[in-house]
Amino acid sequence: MVEAERLAQILRAFARTLTREYSITEVLDTLSVDIAGALDVTGAGVMLEDDRGVLRFVAASDETVRTIEVLQIELGEGPCLRSYKTGEVTVIEDLARDATFPKFSPRAMDAGMGAVHSYPLKGPHDCIGALNLYLAEARPVAQDEIDAGLLLADVCTTYLLNARTLAETSSRAGQLQQALDSRVVIEQAKGKLSEQLGVDVGEAFDVLRRYARNNGRNLHQVAREVVDGRLKLRP
Repeated sequence: MVEAERLAQILRAFARTLTREYSITEVLDTLSVDIAGALDVTGAGVMLEDDRGVLRFVAASDETVRTIEVLQIELGEGPCLRSYKTGEVTVIEDLARDATFPKFSPRAMDAGMGAVHSYPLKGPHDCIGALNLYLAEARPVAQDEIDAGLLLADVCTTYLLNARTLAETSSRAGQLQQALDSRVVIEQAKGKLSEQLGVDVGEAFDVLRRYARNNGRNLHQVAREVVDGRLKLRP
């Protein structure tokens, strides 16, 4: 089921964000959380190709989705990879009954998922990644949900291709590579905070993001300071 008002809120935020500088990693993390609420799915994630044309994780609504996203890359199969390669929507309404991805499906179910649908991020000339939506329960996916997924995939793509803070180069590949490199630093900071504070990585990310928002700081910059040991954060 599509929550029309929450979808409208995402689109309004999208319009506002495009008028200022923004961090791709931060925007996509927030968008993943918002999408999960607007489309009544368990979680959402985004994967992008790097400068070598290799698909990599870049954003997720939570740690469970992050694990499943990375799993597809490790196994070399999954709905995200298929949508990225074919440029078509991939819908798996019941992971237990669908034999399309024999290695991925059992692992996704072990992580608590029952269904998944993926949407290609189509640039002007080719596909640059995929938006992935996960459901805990296996169920049919309505056409309005697919339409909303396609719309939000377009939102993700537009954010990527118009990222002003990553516009030091006019090369699309350069912009996306900076977003992917930023994700590496954030993951390192999450791990370091998790160890320092004695919390799981999901809570560590909340601490990191909350500090950045409360202090009007760029998430990547805060993460870099944590990794370098120049910033100590508390729960």
